Amino acid sequence: MKKNLYAEIISIGNEILAGYTINTNSAFISQELREIGIAVNWVTTIADDSDEIFKALQTAAQRADVIAVTGGLGPTPDDITKELICRFFDTKLVENADVLNDLKDFLKKRKRPAHFLAINRAQALVPENAKILRNAFGTAPGIIMEKDNSVFVFMPGVPLEMKNMFNPGFINFLKSRLDLPEIHTHIMRTTGIAESSLHDMLKPVISEYPQFPFAFLPRQVGVDLRFRIINGTAEEISNWQQMLSAIRNVAQKFIFTENDDALEEIIFKKLFDLKQTIAVAESFTGGLLQDWITNVPGSSSVYLGGIVAYSNQSKIMLLDVKGAVLKEFGAVSSETAIEMVRGVQKKFSSHCAIATTGIAGPTGGSNEKPVGLCYIAVRYGEKESVKEFNFGSSREINKMRGAMSGLEILRRLIDEQ
Repeated sequence: MKKNLYAEIISIGNEILAGYTINTNSAFISQELREIGIAVNWVTTIADDSDEIFKALQTAAQRADVIAVTGGLGPTPDDITKELICRFFDTKLVENADVLNDLKDFLKKRKRPAHFLAINRAQALVPENAKILRNAFGTAPGIIMEKDNSVFVFMPGVPLEMKNMFNPGFINFLKSRLDLPEIHTHIMRTTGIAESSLHDMLKPVISEYPQFPFAFLPRQVGVDLRFRIINGTAEEISNWQQMLSAIRNVAQKFIFTENDDALEEIIFKKLFDLKQTIAVAESFTGGLLQDWITNVPGSSSVYLGGIVAYSNQSKIMLLDVKGAVLKEFGAVSSETAIEMVRGVQKKFSSHCAIATTGIAGPTGGSNEKPVGLCYIAVRYGEKESVKEFNFGSSREINKMRGAMSGLEILRRLIDEQ
């Protein structure tokens, strides 16, 4: 049987301890290591103090197979990690030609003045015999070192830089160096159903396959189901796949993807394949839905445009909402939502459209129309749907759930065609 492998994450930085910076790096590293069968048992956060960092490295080396360290690799005085690496591994710093060339290219592409190279040249100094992870988004390279039976990786604390060198770079190194378990993973992403309701729906399947526990991971905009089997026999893997099929059959209506795509990416792919277009009219979501859509690479091939019509006057002027409708039913009503979605579809001549109107909160509600009340209208061709929701009192959550609900209603209309 293969040995269980354990990891420790060490995050360096006074700003993390002070609460000025949220440590998202640890969550990312934990998820990535878990995917290849390495469990993170310890997460340590320490100040920019050389003695504390050294002690943390000593402790980690005694208990972990893999140690991932973030922070302290920049050119500023508080970035002290490289000197400590040399002290810990009993080695010295040497200039690495590849890192120096990368540094020159990086500064040239960004048209930095010549003196920037002198300021940053120390970044090309790395511990002798280190394996280097090149940095495509910054100046500090990642550093891989080994000691006894432990593998260490030292990376910048900037999330974009760290993520792009950790996977695939460091992950591929671990795969080549360690005897990793055989892991099968799967994800089903759902929306439009609460975690408790989804759990109740899947109870019969859970009872039938108790040997395969899986995770319910609620998000503000849905619930992810994550599945994993480690070192399974052929029979176990077959049974595991049968369980996935059973879950798929029960919850298919709510499953919008079986990979890590966001719902807006799924909508984009559907519309792109159908050669169809979309336009958006937003009130209480304030442009959030359009932001999500345009974050998808290539979205210009399906997204024609949108309008944020926050006031009643803007709804009348930009979306041709009838003043009489606003007067009789109010801005937050199914009637106004329908007028908005028809108006934006006509304005852009799009195949489909989404409109949102509601009370985001935390103020502005009434007994008749409380905070969190919203109406989402969707048109797909000539098919039309408008739904009422009440998400609660959080402005941010209301906007997110409103945007997600619009996408989900559209997804179902597309799938029904």
